[in-house]
Amino acid sequence: MANFRCTVAIPTRELFSGEISYAEVPGSEGSYGVMAGHETLVTTNRPGVLTLWLDPEGHEKRFFVMNGGFAHVMGNQLSVLARMGRDADDIDIEDVRKKLNDLNKEIERLEKSSSEADAAILETHLVKKSWYELQLHAVGADR
Repeated sequence: MANFRCTVAIPTRELFSGEISYAEVPGSEGSYGVMAGHETLVTTNRPGVLTLWLDPEGHEKRFFVMNGGFAHVMGNQLSVLARMGRDADDIDIEDVRKKLNDLNKEIERLEKSSSEADAAILETHLVKKSWYELQLHAVGADR
């Protein structure tokens, strides 16, 4: 299996850049695989886990929790650009749980408010909530 170039990034930084053998991408229509020589493609991502095989046998893998964005394949280059994302190995489960708990308390308070400003903040908090829940789910800590 031939290698190809892959870049994984979020708006604030690059999460990964290197050669890989295979990628499993959480596309909006379902997960799909990418190998060297893949047909040109642009697609949106759904929240999920991006899996990169660094070796042909899949013994060495990297996992990235991704939320939104898109993927682009052209030539021997895969670019995965997400609205939010992080290396699954970097997830501190207790920290994410604490942030989610604190956020849920603030969401409860905002849901009782009739302020338009609070309604806008609530929308942002609900996005953060889904991001924290996705991270916990991705590492099996949502049970």
